[in-house]
Amino acid sequence: MNKLPLTKKQIVKLFKKQNAIIIKPEFVDLQNSQGRFLFEDLKSKVNLPPFNNSAVDGYALLKKDLNKKKFFYCDRRIAAGDKKNIKIKSGEAVRVFTGAKMPSNSSTVVMQENTLINKNRIEILKVPSFGENYRLKGEDIKKNQKILFKGSKINQQNINLIAASGIRKVKVFKKIKIGFFTSGNELRKPTNNLKYSEINNSNFFALNSLLDQKFISKKYCGNLKDNLKIVKNNLLSASKKNNIIITAGGASVGDEDHLINALSNLGNLFFWRAAIKPGRPIAVGRINNCYVICLPGNPVSVQLLYAMLINPLVEKLSGGGFKLPNSNKIVANFSMKKKTQRMEWLRIIKKRVNKKDIALKYPKQGSGMISSVSYSDGIIEINEDVSEINKGDIFDFYDFNTLF
Repeated sequence: MNKLPLTKKQIVKLFKKQNAIIIKPEFVDLQNSQGRFLFEDLKSKVNLPPFNNSAVDGYALLKKDLNKKKFFYCDRRIAAGDKKNIKIKSGEAVRVFTGAKMPSNSSTVVMQENTLINKNRIEILKVPSFGENYRLKGEDIKKNQKILFKGSKINQQNINLIAASGIRKVKVFKKIKIGFFTSGNELRKPTNNLKYSEINNSNFFALNSLLDQKFISKKYCGNLKDNLKIVKNNLLSASKKNNIIITAGGASVGDEDHLINALSNLGNLFFWRAAIKPGRPIAVGRINNCYVICLPGNPVSVQLLYAMLINPLVEKLSGGGFKLPNSNKIVANFSMKKKTQRMEWLRIIKKRVNKKDIALKYPKQGSGMISSVSYSDGIIEINEDVSEINKGDIFDFYDFNTLF
């Protein structure tokens, strides 16, 4: 186990080394495959397009008639889905519609907007170049061409390609089983009748929402009481039924924080504590074949750590790739001092000024300030070696609209 808190780079390096723990596949209908990870490479079963076709509504012409004739005779047509096999004669134009199979001896289409029509007589107003408005069989994807790699997540960006390639069922990794706990004697179901030192258990709802993904089979395992024996028994039991256990709270250094001792006694603790604010008391380890991820109890830490680091790990363990969230550049519109030797995720409000994205510091930055996530637009990431932020400095910005 580490003696010093790990940096984000060290955590990422550790997470990238982990292998998928879901090794069994299952076949699912394509319509039910959204959000799942491919178990094998996918190859197209057909050419895309499957045949030479027209890219526009217009008139197919012969190559030898281009720039030689202005008027054409037209009394034949091909619509999308027609089974006609037509050859054009010299001096003839064939009416074609978008997606229609081209005449076998033509590879040029004049757009209907560039013609004048008088009964069966077509006048060409603008002569197309040879090959214009023509889609060649297989020019997009060739039959048996690899279209997606093992581990790719099926999403809105690629599901259309899979369907167009003639694939109805896909072989995907089975859903990963994740059990999650909250921790603390003080937690209650949401109520306005809190007594003494009770607080509402918001972390249940945060984790329940964060784990609501198509490749995950999740189960709430309950709230861990502040008792070492109870914590150990619950972790051991859950480790036998799940691939991953995630906890929120109980991973700090307090007398009533028992998760680290329990995990160390039951299994292998990879690391404890990160040089990240908010999110220092995070721990990751394993009990037998079950990964255990102990998140801090502060709700902001739970949300940010999961989105920025844990979700990429969970996707990797589920058969996907390890991919960190995307960011954009933003200009700081504030100045502040910061401690070195730790990275900081600062909640900000984004403004658009003079065609630039400007970051305004959200006034409440504590890891227990739940409103800081609800009322800000995202976070900027400030590296460990930065001790002072000046107005005009540029940082990586992670937008909550894409992060969660």
